[in-house]
Amino acid sequence: MGKYGTNLEGFGAFEGGVNADKGAPLVSTSSDGETALLFGPAALREIQAGVANGDFAIPPDDGDAVITAENPLPYWTFTDTSSSGAITCKIVDDASSGSSNTLRWSIAAASANSLSAKLTRFIPIASTRNRAFAYSPEVNTFAATNTAISTIRMQAQFYKADQTTTTGTVIDSGVVTFATLGTGSNWLTGTYTTANAAPSDAAFCLVTITVATAAAGAVVASTIDIPEVRLIRGDQTNLFAEYTTPATYAPTLVRQVGGELRISPNAGTGNTKFGGNITVSGGNIDFDTRLSMSPLTTSTMNIIRNDTGTRSSLAIDRLFLGDQTSRFIDDDGTRTTFSAGVEADAIVLTNSATAINLSGAGDIVLTGADTTVPIAGNGQISAIPNTTTATTNSARWVLISGSRYGLYRDSSTRRVKTNIVEADDAVLAAAKNLRAVHYEALEKDDEGNVVPSGKHTLGLIAEEIVDAGLGCAVTYDGEGLPDGYDERVLIAALLHRINDLETRLAALESL
Repeated sequence: MGKYGTNLEGFGAFEGGVNADKGAPLVSTSSDGETALLFGPAALREIQAGVANGDFAIPPDDGDAVITAENPLPYWTFTDTSSSGAITCKIVDDASSGSSNTLRWSIAAASANSLSAKLTRFIPIASTRNRAFAYSPEVNTFAATNTAISTIRMQAQFYKADQTTTTGTVIDSGVVTFATLGTGSNWLTGTYTTANAAPSDAAFCLVTITVATAAAGAVVASTIDIPEVRLIRGDQTNLFAEYTTPATYAPTLVRQVGGELRISPNAGTGNTKFGGNITVSGGNIDFDTRLSMSPLTTSTMNIIRNDTGTRSSLAIDRLFLGDQTSRFIDDDGTRTTFSAGVEADAIVLTNSATAINLSGAGDIVLTGADTTVPIAGNGQISAIPNTTTATTNSARWVLISGSRYGLYRDSSTRRVKTNIVEADDAVLAAAKNLRAVHYEALEKDDEGNVVPSGKHTLGLIAEEIVDAGLGCAVTYDGEGLPDGYDERVLIAALLHRINDLETRLAALESL
């Protein structure tokens, strides 16, 4: 026979298969029909899931008896460490498993504490000088008796080629009680650490499953089923070939570098598209240059909470709205800046150090019925735009144009006035026509009905001020109707009348 195989007809005509020493099939030479298998169950399972007979498809010679050194489980070693037969395991039928078998561990009632038995398997692994392969053994369990006295543990240790010398660090699930696993499906695996990376001199991984009784408490009859043991293998680099036009696009490269997962479609020049949700826990999403999110058609991108707890936060240093490159919302850690005008249906200002700060010529424009500026607590509207070099000043509402009013600095200095002349006789005549009246203001009740307030006060009527000839003292609503008046204008008009009266009185006294 040649070194690497043969095409001799005599070997090709050989009938039968290659079996293990206990008769379990490894390789079949038969290819007769669609049900023919090239490999037997144990070998097939090692190829598929990394562990020979890891689904317990091949039972011991006496399939109905417990597993012992005399009735071994193929490709596994059972050791009764200290239970003296109180802890056993055997293969039982399980229609829900692919192999139709499961490994059932049993602990007898009234057993002593601190007893144990174990099942072990050396698994051949690949290793490289640069530790390019990582492994994670996993033991699947279900139907555990709800007791904290019975425990199970999975450990994995790398070995050199002699299967005697250990290397690397133990991968350990820790001791887990049957009560923790409960009655549903569960699994045992170690915490992912650098121990999962196979040492450069490793050739095997020894998986040990230990079932034991706890150090204290009354032991009850308990069982736990293990349908499979598998070994998850990871490589340093995964390549995904182009699906539609492989001659046009390079494959996608996926690898972890420096603890950072890197996905590079088309040699780093392509885009990554996700068909489902993206969940990030315990870390950041960092972008080297820019982030572009483009929802298909006109759909909306929502950032919302998915539970009834505290709202999640979206932190953005600078936000550009729409396709703008100049208008933005920015926060430098001290204040939030709006680069242009802000228009909103409702703005509620609460007690804070600086609720709204506008620089330059920005306006706050309020529209709608019964518009108010709510300020809670001790909030203030401050920093009204100045027209002088003064640093402290008061403010008042003034007519800008039409029915539009603004809150402006209240200044009476000569520096902000022009065309200054003394009030004329028309102002004097208008002041003589002013009438002081008592009145009861109207207000809205809880149902929105306009009713008398029951509060009597003294004042003037805006329409009468206009009729008297002092329209400059009146403010107007959105429809151009008289609405309020400026007391300062009226004071100036009345002062002009007083001065006229003083002059007349002085003339009479001089006669």
